[in-house]
Amino acid sequence: MTLDLVDIDATVAETADWSVLQDPRVESVAQAVARGFAREYGLTLEYEDAYQEAVMVSAERASEVRRILVDAGPGLLHRWLSQRLRDRWLTEARRRTQHLSYEAVRADGDTR
Repeated sequence: MTLDLVDIDATVAETADWSVLQDPRVESVAQAVARGFAREYGLTLEYEDAYQEAVMVSAERASEVRRILVDAGPGLLHRWLSQRLRDRWLTEARRRTQHLSYEAVRADGDTR
């Protein structure tokens, strides 16, 4: 007996299915998630950027979005989309904090 493990997040479609955004529930959830992220991370993330990320995640994983809507409805889609955005946003934020600014590098060079 063999057990095949599949990481669901790793199986992102190579092409986005933008037709998923025609469902008003998906549009509404994407807007709600973006508003929440804009409030929570307001100093570093604007609503438009959060909305764009939510739309991209929805289109990249359209089959999963549709399955969640059929099986559980918009409430679970909101939770799922929030988790995907948080994963993306925190990963990007961690990458940015590891970069040194030009000024910091130059200041380190001046003190040596």
